[in-house]
Amino acid sequence: MQKPGTRRDALLITCGLMLAAAGPARGNDSGSELAGGGIVLVKNDVIAMQREDLTLSPAEVRVRYEMRNDSGKPLTLRVAFPLPEVPAESPGGRTTTTGGYNILMAEPRQANFLGFRVWADQREVMPEVEIRSTLPDGRNIAGQLQQIGGMALVLRSGYFFPPDDADLDAATRRRLAELGAIETLDGRGYRLSWTTRITFHWMQTFAPGITVIEHSYRPILGFRLVTVDKGGALIASGSEDTASAFCIDAAGKRTLQKLSERTLARRQKEGGGVDPYLFAYTLGYVLQTARNWRGPIGTFNLTVKGGPIPMVGSTDSRMTGAVSFCSEVPVKPAAALRWEGTADDFVPRQDLRLLFIAE
Repeated sequence: MQKPGTRRDALLITCGLMLAAAGPARGNDSGSELAGGGIVLVKNDVIAMQREDLTLSPAEVRVRYEMRNDSGKPLTLRVAFPLPEVPAESPGGRTTTTGGYNILMAEPRQANFLGFRVWADQREVMPEVEIRSTLPDGRNIAGQLQQIGGMALVLRSGYFFPPDDADLDAATRRRLAELGAIETLDGRGYRLSWTTRITFHWMQTFAPGITVIEHSYRPILGFRLVTVDKGGALIASGSEDTASAFCIDAAGKRTLQKLSERTLARRQKEGGGVDPYLFAYTLGYVLQTARNWRGPIGTFNLTVKGGPIPMVGSTDSRMTGAVSFCSEVPVKPAAALRWEGTADDFVPRQDLRLLFIAE
């Protein structure tokens, strides 16, 4: 592992309990999570970001900002929070029986599919909503889609292969075809070819001095399977270099190897087969949003926590047993499955991605 304080700190911390698998794992491909981020201001040279506290966990992203207005008079700006884009290249249903486990996301049916909430000086704000559903030719068809099938259809882009994924009725197919928004695949499946971007926004008055803005939401996790073989090589589903993406060094691989061996032994004892793979969940956070405030972030505090990993479509969860990530901010263990770090005059040069290993 790299030492805390290096530009890309590597963390792979395990607790005493071994990973508890829910049965034999399957060799699925993997893909990226849908990465969220922070709020975006209209560009200005008055508001400074005095402090930002970012807390990341598998179940929640929470951010607190202290924004300072040094102008001596109130300033009203539009503030926005863009939700992660719902892409047209995703497996339909994300976690349906097609085995599309790369994005842990149930079929969204409402605009606020992340459960986004925001407060200004401890008073909750009710933002406006902008919805854009864009076809490859650039047309925004959000309004037409809402008329045809409501918000559930707006958020239903991607690849679908009946009967595993729910089919569309003939009338809906016909109206989508008239829009040029559906493509037939292999005579059986189909692709809904728009990409949806939802943005929450509101007008915020910054009085002279400090305005505190806080927001939270549920992250959309990615999924992969990982193990380390007897030769010390990290094996992960998907085409991404998992070790490089999440700074898993030699010490981290040894830890994962021990977890895999103990998990395999337990599965064999329980009659679960000879599968050594561990469940791994990825969380992305966009740090490099438009920095439209004045100057760098005065003090940036990063907290990463393990804890329960919610399962899509279920009240069950898996418990984090290990975490690995790269960070520009020097971080140190603060408690079990918790790491904290601080950077002054911070200008992020890379986004954050975390790997949570479940037990």
